[in-house]
Amino acid sequence: MATEIDIEKTRGDTRRHIFLVKDKAGSVVDISAWTIFKLTITSIKAPPDATTLEEVMSGSLVTDGSDGRVGYTPAGTLDIGKHFYDTEALDENSELITFAEGEYVVTQDRGK
Repeated sequence: MATEIDIEKTRGDTRRHIFLVKDKAGSVVDISAWTIFKLTITSIKAPPDATTLEEVMSGSLVTDGSDGRVGYTPAGTLDIGKHFYDTEALDENSELITFAEGEYVVTQDRGK
């Protein structure tokens, strides 16, 4: 089961999102052997197909992966409003795992 984490960012911001992967007991997971990290943003929750896809970010390990941290850098081009995301990877057995999901809210910046 994926951890529910809501994200809020200001329109145009491109600061990296860093996730810390933990198991059910709260221990950090070594993700050094994981591959193909992907964060997908859609306009609706639980989309039936790819027609609501708004952005896909490729992730990379922040260090060597033993600390469970992976980062994703947004393009900064999403429209203001509520979107939805999930983030997934292939684990050390090449099995797909979704480890975080939630709302992805983009707010108006004051300068525009």
